[in-house]
Amino acid sequence: MRFKIKKLEKGKHTDIVTAVSWNTSNELVSVSEDLNAYKWDFNGEPVNKVFDLDTPCMDMDWFPSARAGNDLLAVACANGSIKLMSKLGRVEKTVDKAHSGCITCLKWTYDGAALATAGEDGSIKVWSKNIEMRSTLVHMGKTVYNLSLIHICRCRRYAVCRSRWSP
Repeated sequence: MRFKIKKLEKGKHTDIVTAVSWNTSNELVSVSEDLNAYKWDFNGEPVNKVFDLDTPCMDMDWFPSARAGNDLLAVACANGSIKLMSKLGRVEKTVDKAHSGCITCLKWTYDGAALATAGEDGSIKVWSKNIEMRSTLVHMGKTVYNLSLIHICRCRRYAVCRSRWSP
């Protein structure tokens, strides 16, 4: 397998791209500090503008769905909010002040039962599928930059198997 890099003559974004994510339909969505999100096809060609944001996005993750057309995108925002968006760019739900400060990363569990978020406030939080707060797993006082979840058992328990804090 060869990895091909393609440089566009004129890019779609006008500022730094902060997050990219594939959905179940093999479409890539990118967001940038220009507050725009674009959809790209499998060959790296821009398809269309998906949505505008009112605040910069730091990370995003598609809800794991086996059914095509049922894609939801969780978006981590620099103002500490979480947005749940449809594939067409409609905001389904917003949780303001989910973290005090920027949300640096988020990740759905493999079955979509929960969403984990981490932020500059040093906390890792777990949310339900409907973005209702379940618990705060950790509060470190230092920025958490990355997290990864693993499934432990059939009783829907999850563990944070990797996280990165600032020094």
